[in-house]
Amino acid sequence: MKENEAILQTHMKDFGYGYFEKPEQIIPPIAISFYSFHIMVSFGMWFIALFALVLFFILKRDIKNYPLVLYAALWSIPLGYIAAEAGWIVAEVGRQPWAIQDLMPTHIAATHLGGGNVALSFTLFAILFTVLLIAEIKIMLRQIAKGFEGAH
Repeated sequence: MKENEAILQTHMKDFGYGYFEKPEQIIPPIAISFYSFHIMVSFGMWFIALFALVLFFILKRDIKNYPLVLYAALWSIPLGYIAAEAGWIVAEVGRQPWAIQDLMPTHIAATHLGGGNVALSFTLFAILFTVLLIAEIKIMLRQIAKGFEGAH
């Protein structure tokens, strides 16, 4: 028994490689991580610049005279979601091929849940996020109705 444990410990660092048929399977998809990272960072820099610009005009109490800045802020809302998804892609694809370093490739770690479980999870999240979206829209519309004078 001790002898088998010693053999296992000696070769443990190579354990996960037994799941691969070809050496090429070890290489993660680099392009998607590369471009996702650049999208995430670019949108992050855009948000920093936009925040600085909006803060400047707010401190001057003059932002309502610059509708292009307000439109840029409005149309930048989806970019935050895109940046978050790009960051998620970097985190998930970038750590390929190991879910557990050198022990388990991600295709082995994938779930074996049935389609019903996945559909139920998706439906519950869709309902939750729809309720949150409705609440957010109501709050934004209430603030818009107050106008700029109500904000000071």
